Amino acid sequence: MSLIRLPLPVGRGERLVARSLLWLRADPEAIRELKCRLWLLQQQGVRVTFDPSSSWEVAVMPLAGSPEYALLAGAVDGRPKVFEPDPLRALLLALAYPSGSFSSLQVGVDPGRRACGVAAIADGLVFHASPSACGDVGREVSRIVRAAPSERYRVLLGSGTGWEEVAGSLLEAGLQFEVVDEYGTTSSRLELPVRLKDRNLRAALRLAMTPPLSF
Repeated sequence: MSLIRLPLPVGRGERLVARSLLWLRADPEAIRELKCRLWLLQQQGVRVTFDPSSSWEVAVMPLAGSPEYALLAGAVDGRPKVFEPDPLRALLLALAYPSGSFSSLQVGVDPGRRACGVAAIADGLVFHASPSACGDVGREVSRIVRAAPSERYRVLLGSGTGWEEVAGSLLEAGLQFEVVDEYGTTSSRLELPVRLKDRNLRAALRLAMTPPLSF
């Protein structure tokens, strides 16, 4: 079984992460979900194929009752597969194969005057890096936390301009979070596991890479 061991910038609990996925979902929501994350995954050595006859480790299956399911279900008989309506959770369950869950999830939020940056890491794998309206951050982070099969999570909010509005959005979503000094996160020389052009996304990712407190 071909697996890749990825670096863990957030510390403990390294696990194996699936390196090659077979993606059989063709519904528009699932395609959008994959496309907005594929560029991150490819930078980290994760390969996604759409061909059942190619080499792959785990399949993300079409929705039950769909034409794709009727056509393709037999092509993956006896192989590892994920059945999950939520396309983001389906992707993350496949990435967490073979353990079925991540040991930790960390979400970094870089506040701003006009827009915020949100980035997420699960066991060293960056799977989310996207700008967000600051008032919508709570909803976006809540969706990430609900979708990720993780034993624990941390939300790390930068202390820069506008953090109060973001804190309110996170509280409305019922999320626990930590306010972290974000000085230097935009210009830090800390090496990132992926290339990001947007400085706010780089800052959010550095916040997500904040090591756990040790006592």
